[in-house]
Amino acid sequence: MLWLDSQGTVAVQAPRMREAMGASVVERAKAGDVTAFRELYAQHHRQVSRQLAFLVLRADLEDVLQDVFIEVFRSIKRFEGKSAFTTWLYRVTVHVAMKSRRKHTRSRLDIVDDVPEQVDERPRPEDVSLSAERQARVEALLEKLSEKKRAVLVMHDLQGVDAHVIAEVLDTNVLTVRTRLFYARRELEALAKDDPALAEFFQGGAS
Repeated sequence: MLWLDSQGTVAVQAPRMREAMGASVVERAKAGDVTAFRELYAQHHRQVSRQLAFLVLRADLEDVLQDVFIEVFRSIKRFEGKSAFTTWLYRVTVHVAMKSRRKHTRSRLDIVDDVPEQVDERPRPEDVSLSAERQARVEALLEKLSEKKRAVLVMHDLQGVDAHVIAEVLDTNVLTVRTRLFYARRELEALAKDDPALAEFFQGGAS
């Protein structure tokens, strides 16, 4: 899709324009603009919530979501732009999620308190690939995996993240990602063998 400048000439593709606008919000947030930070929260909180869905317990999701953006606020000045902002945000999300499973005592800031409540905070039906019942059963099985294997499997098989991006997010190499994924699938399939619906789901994800 193209847009026209003031002289009516084709100037730039719209996705590039949106990317540039997004970058300006990031730069403002890095400079300490709290309004820009709230814009980032409004733009990305739903995406982060979906990423957290299988990484943390459902009861902890809202707390961890807030923790992610507290960490973003604290560390965004260190974002150097070497990767996409969304990749950096994903890395923060995964690290905070993994930390939350080991430590439940958290400090709180009121950074996002002024953001209006979202009436459609939960995923819409069309965004959900698993029924609520199946999701609960999957979560119970995922709890039995180590956090590193769980993170790789969730990102790759449930969220469709490429192995190279996962390696960047977890600060490791692709071989390690694929090895963890292989063993995570094997363990999960073994755990799901008594539940035909889940066994079929994960065998499909592993194909």
